[in-house]
Amino acid sequence: MRLSQAVTVLSIFLCVGTAAPAVYTSEYITLGCPASTTPTATETQQYEALNDFATLLYLQKMPTKAFNTYVATHLINHAADVPGDGAALALQTVGPLVSASAFVIEQLFVGQDRGVTYFKATTPMGTAAAIDMFRMSGTCLIEHWVIQNPVLNSTNPHPYF
Repeated sequence: MRLSQAVTVLSIFLCVGTAAPAVYTSEYITLGCPASTTPTATETQQYEALNDFATLLYLQKMPTKAFNTYVATHLINHAADVPGDGAALALQTVGPLVSASAFVIEQLFVGQDRGVTYFKATTPMGTAAAIDMFRMSGTCLIEHWVIQNPVLNSTNPHPYF
């Protein structure tokens, strides 16, 4: 048995009966999750972590603290406005926008190692409805997607929010 196979078997053995599958525990390490997070978590613990992250980021406008507390160093990022992966690059892009904008968190939920925030963002460029979706390893945010839609005039009596 090669060393890589032994590590995989050991990882699977250690994760049997825990809240997170072995692959997520492995990613917790390889993607560089902060020491303030845990590699396994219940959905309630994940909800609390995502809620705290969103509160720090959007409402308290403390992006550096939010990222340093919950985001993996090597975050896998699918956001079109961020030119690559990694927490530092995402923070460099998001930080200035957060300080110049106002946010209202409309909905937040967690399930199956995914977390979603749906929020209203009023930025210097206009108002948008946005969704941030994260893949989580325990209480660590390891992968990110974002969908943004400008708020337009609508005949719908309750558009967006």
